[in-house]
Amino acid sequence: MANRLIIEPIASEEVLRSGAVSEDIAIVEPFANADRRCEVLAWRAIVRRELGQGISIFYDEYGAPKVDMSDTYISVSHSKGVVAVLFADKPCAVDIERVDRDFYKVANRYLSQAEQALAEQYDIFAEMWCAKEALYKYYKKGRLDLVKHISIAEYDGGVLRCSILGSEPIKVSVRREGDLIIAVID
Repeated sequence: MANRLIIEPIASEEVLRSGAVSEDIAIVEPFANADRRCEVLAWRAIVRRELGQGISIFYDEYGAPKVDMSDTYISVSHSKGVVAVLFADKPCAVDIERVDRDFYKVANRYLSQAEQALAEQYDIFAEMWCAKEALYKYYKKGRLDLVKHISIAEYDGGVLRCSILGSEPIKVSVRREGDLIIAVID
């Protein structure tokens, strides 16, 4: 499978329900929040459109979405009316955010002092937030502190060199596209 990233606006709940399989509707029924229902229905619709209506979608023990195809990995993200699904032939992760959030204001919650200095040098606070979120998803085991366990050592024109719990370097590609920031590990 060739890696591909699909980013789409989220349709109305009525439209999403009209094309959803019963399994997906059952998954979202307990959600009180309409936006949450739409986010889940939207990404599941993309997965089914790309991999087939009969694909089995489930969650691992840490809540990460998976499909029942060998050598096919997915990652999902959403932000204010937009959903992203990354398909890859190896473990992957994606995070998207709108650029209008104030990432600088909460930098001490997700960046070390050295990372804050790096972010300030290149004005990439939002990109670093997305990178750390993508790394958290990539790890797939939860219980990571964004400041203590995930580190960003270097920024090189759209690529962040990072590590999780002192791992070998992991490259996270970041970019701005319209009013979105996108971070991808593939």
